[in-house]
Amino acid sequence: MKLNPLYNQFFRKLMLSMLLIVLGYSANALAQEAGKIMRVTGKATITSNANQSRDAAKDEVVNTGDTISSNKESQVLIRLKDNSSLLVRAESKVKIAAFQFENKPTDNAKTTVLAGTLRAVSGQIGKGQPDNVKYEAGTATIGIRGTDIEVGIVEEGAKDRAGIYNYVYDGETVMALNTGETANIEKELTGFTPAKLLPGEARLQILRDRPAFLQIGGFDALINQLTAPRIPMMR
Repeated sequence: MKLNPLYNQFFRKLMLSMLLIVLGYSANALAQEAGKIMRVTGKATITSNANQSRDAAKDEVVNTGDTISSNKESQVLIRLKDNSSLLVRAESKVKIAAFQFENKPTDNAKTTVLAGTLRAVSGQIGKGQPDNVKYEAGTATIGIRGTDIEVGIVEEGAKDRAGIYNYVYDGETVMALNTGETANIEKELTGFTPAKLLPGEARLQILRDRPAFLQIGGFDALINQLTAPRIPMMR
């Protein structure tokens, strides 16, 4: 039986609409809540894996797959469900690539710095399963050991030399490049891989001088309050 062309057109549109609904539902189902935004200054956005953007605002939920982007005058402080903290600095782009927290050995977290700078302080996953917490920036992957760190991608023209930086406020990290080089970065030292190598220069270096891009502000004080051990009151 030959169907009416108008009916065929209607049927195709209906099926397409249903497919889009199913795909949208699947994307939302896969995006698990990773944490919430605690503070925002200036203008920042959150972009989902489905490329849907929304304003970054206090108490806004952040899901796995979300990318947080800040402009020149903004910073975003995120508290993840395992009580770890992420501070997205100004002019930065950071993705919550993976996050699973169920108080199990399989708990894991992976955060990717796509541009700019991120300060990160470990939570329960970092304390219980430190090998399952990773930070990525360009060609570098950073593992932690009970850590408070800063990861930055510095472009040409800045005060610091262009490249990838990993400064350790507290604890220790293992910085590894996709070429196979690794280095342990201890407290108050910086792992560095330059954007352009000079003749005879090592691809992975440890710097003793504090990078110029490290700028401590009000959100850093809040992170310190959130992560400081609580001292029980004497009665």
